[in-house]
Amino acid sequence: MTPSKKNQIIKVKAEKIVFPGNVLCRCDDGIALFCENLLPNEEAEVLVIKDKKTFREGKLQNILVKSPLRQEPKCSSFGKCGGCSFQHTDYQNQIEYKTIYVKELLNFIDIDIPQTEQSPVQWNYRNKMEFSFFNDNDILNLGLHCKGSFYRYSQVPPCYIAHEDIVKVVDIVKDFALKSNLKAYHNKSHEGFYRHLVVRKGVNTGDLLINIVTNKIDNIDASFWNDLVNSLSSFSSSIYWTQNSKLSDAVNSDLTTLLYGKENITEKLTVANKTFNFSIAPFSFFQTNTKGTEVLYNKIIESLNPKEDETLLDMYCGTGAIGICVAPHVKNVVAVEQVEDSIISAKYNAAYNNINNIEFFTSTAEDWVKQNKTQFTSVIIDPPRMGLTQSVIDHLLYLNPEKIVYVSCNPSTLARDLKIIIASDKFNITKISAVDMFPQTYHIETIVLLERK
Repeated sequence: MTPSKKNQIIKVKAEKIVFPGNVLCRCDDGIALFCENLLPNEEAEVLVIKDKKTFREGKLQNILVKSPLRQEPKCSSFGKCGGCSFQHTDYQNQIEYKTIYVKELLNFIDIDIPQTEQSPVQWNYRNKMEFSFFNDNDILNLGLHCKGSFYRYSQVPPCYIAHEDIVKVVDIVKDFALKSNLKAYHNKSHEGFYRHLVVRKGVNTGDLLINIVTNKIDNIDASFWNDLVNSLSSFSSSIYWTQNSKLSDAVNSDLTTLLYGKENITEKLTVANKTFNFSIAPFSFFQTNTKGTEVLYNKIIESLNPKEDETLLDMYCGTGAIGICVAPHVKNVVAVEQVEDSIISAKYNAAYNNINNIEFFTSTAEDWVKQNKTQFTSVIIDPPRMGLTQSVIDHLLYLNPEKIVYVSCNPSTLARDLKIIIASDKFNITKISAVDMFPQTYHIETIVLLERK
């Protein structure tokens, strides 16, 4: 039996980057080791943190032989912050790595997969950021969770993937909070006042929504924020204060107060030569890369190739953006989403865009398929990262539509689900596209067209 190498520093050689952003390395004894922040063909010393029979996990300690493709990360927090994972190489290389691991995960499909579509913007592209207040040596600070940690943070600025106006807000809010002499909330003791700062930018409209999330304290009212509102109002559309007494680290609301401006901001998307307006509330879902979303949605419609007489099921519709963009090109759309607030936003946005041929239902996908046997010409599915459940796959096979467009943010679960679907011998996979919505990170969106045999 080979002695464990756990807690030892060993030498490895990096072979390739695999989803989700890990680097497959080879140890001297031939066992595979997974590590982060290396590039193919680099040699390094790593600390073994997990040693199993068939693989190891390691933490990078020192690079011995650097790849010529390595570059200096733009952000000083790279490697600590949980946001970016690919800043150490050029964007063209990032696209290549993402294309490779999509191809590897879908290598059981005999079809050409083209190069990943690039995001039109590679830096400062995020239209929404959620920051956490934290105590840094007993001094209030504002930043993002460190990778893999609930209790350690990396301060912002800098942040080079957030829209510049979002980073501007961080500086102003942090300065106000420091001067107030109130503490950041502590996730373990549950004491303190300031919890989160959520900022949303309408990239195509210029709108800006700011939501300051605090613990609930009875002796503080809306007038407390007057000076901050005066500092932010010249370039903001909406400023909110959300009070949250719940213990979890998620952004929740006991009470949300509009301190300044309009209730919602607006974003515009141009898809298939039509422009759509979307109203975005403080807690609404909206894709975080506006320009990338336009590329993604255009690719979805291109894959669907909709016809005027088609009936479309839009499963996991969120706030309805995909269904609304497709609706002008088909006969009618039925859209299903389990989050009631998302459906409320979806209905509003359909009316906002004068879309009258779409109907929304609040339901989990699993409950929907139990209760509905309506036939559809086409289906769009855009599930969460865990992919489809067996009951939803069974329903797709029962519906046997002419076309299914599967949109996935996780190529691993996508591969699993596609194997089950094509094993039914009812569908052929005829087109695969990938779109990079998240430059500087390992994330990738994949679009697969399945057509009935």
